Amino acid sequence: MIALLLLIVAAIVIGYYLSRSKYSKHIDDATEKVTSTSKSWTDKAGGWVQVRVGRGKDGESFKEWVTGPGAEYLPGDFKEWLADLSDEETEKFTQSLANYSKGLGYNLSALEKGVYDNNPALMQVYVEAVVVYSQEYRKARQAHLEAEEVAEQAEDESKAEASAKAAQKSTSRRKKEEVNNSEAAAA
Repeated sequence: MIALLLLIVAAIVIGYYLSRSKYSKHIDDATEKVTSTSKSWTDKAGGWVQVRVGRGKDGESFKEWVTGPGAEYLPGDFKEWLADLSDEETEKFTQSLANYSKGLGYNLSALEKGVYDNNPALMQVYVEAVVVYSQEYRKARQAHLEAEEVAEQAEDESKAEASAKAAQKSTSRRKKEEVNNSEAAAA
């Protein structure tokens, strides 16, 4: 027990002298490097989580950009279409647009913050990509809604057909029972 206590005291004394010696600069540098690396990883993990989970305000901030600083870059039909979307639809579109933009090497939040304002050529290309993507998104969304309607109609028709077949079967059963009952009464 005393040996363990002496060992701990010795470690503290050695640590103190090392912190005061020429090695302390290297230790401070290493600590700084570890701290900055862990902060970088934490920031990256936070960004990953925001992309996967979402912040819930992306659609709102994009709408604000479209009606504010981005209004001069975007056509009127795009602005009208975006304004007509519900909050949930806006959020879905914005998340989809952010993923698409990321694939092109752009960042939607950087667009909203004005990072691309200093480079008009880059801004023009990015805004054109946003407009083209939104047109295709609208077409795909419309096609999806039409496909759902067709599926619902087909389901309704099959239910009606099944109901009609069931009605025919019950009618034919009643006729058989009437014939059997009339034969029994005649006998």
